[in-house]
Amino acid sequence: MAIFNLRLQETYFKQGFFNVIVDFDRYVRTEEGPIELRLGRNGRGIQGSINRHANKNGTARIMGGADLRNWFQSQFVPMDTVAVDLSSRDIIILYKAMKSDRAGNS
Repeated sequence: MAIFNLRLQETYFKQGFFNVIVDFDRYVRTEEGPIELRLGRNGRGIQGSINRHANKNGTARIMGGADLRNWFQSQFVPMDTVAVDLSSRDIIILYKAMKSDRAGNS
């Protein structure tokens, strides 16, 4: 499965972005540009973007801006775990990770 657990670092929490961990980067398309972010398994969608120039190693940074930041801050605290589902090429689904969701950590 293309789901990893993201440790919600302070920078991610405050700025509304996150980096995809190396082991799961292959599930994110190589082209930069817009992508839908779904906030919660059945939550609302927001416009995000894939940035492959922010990280020196070329892994994807997912930018969600104020909408993602506000969702992080309303649903989590820094260092919480967010499940990131990369199963779809066009939609990234974010939700609160359960204790059994242990595919990876960042």
